[in-house]
Amino acid sequence: MSQSLLLQLARESITEVLEAQNRIDKEALFEQYPLLKEPISSFVSIYLDNELRGSRGTITPRHSLLDDIIHNAKAAAFEDTRFSPLKTSEYLRSSIELSLLIEPKEITYRDIDELRQKLSQGKEALIFAAGGNKTDFLPQVWSESSSFEEYLARLLQEAGLEAKQMRHHPKIFSFQIEKERDTPILS
Repeated sequence: MSQSLLLQLARESITEVLEAQNRIDKEALFEQYPLLKEPISSFVSIYLDNELRGSRGTITPRHSLLDDIIHNAKAAAFEDTRFSPLKTSEYLRSSIELSLLIEPKEITYRDIDELRQKLSQGKEALIFAAGGNKTDFLPQVWSESSSFEEYLARLLQEAGLEAKQMRHHPKIFSFQIEKERDTPILS
């Protein structure tokens, strides 16, 4: 099963809402592609003129891959509170990026220098957990930061923590992402 099929499913999910009709035959897909039944996390981002237009994803798998893609695609298009719901005219000019998240693994580290050495800028997504606070960043956030220190500061801020709390060694998990992006229906 190719990721292109998965991207097509994300697009079909949005089309279902815009056309107010069910188009995805889950049972047939499950029969043809058993992997779609597996609990795998996904992240769907929609871009209009290369600008983010909506995104939604799950870090911890809770549903089948198929259900996760359907839910996240619809939520990215119509429920991202940073944007108004996607219009058909925007949808036709939008590209969709689908990311599959590989299971997170905890990073052990003694200090910030060792943590810096263990991370690959732009290649990993991170989950940061300390006390009751938790946040996650996709690899794209690395590109928006000018240094590791700035990236770490953003991660701490998002988790509601201060830099001094790093000495308590909060749990940090990394996970790899496989992603693919399609092209707009209309150019």
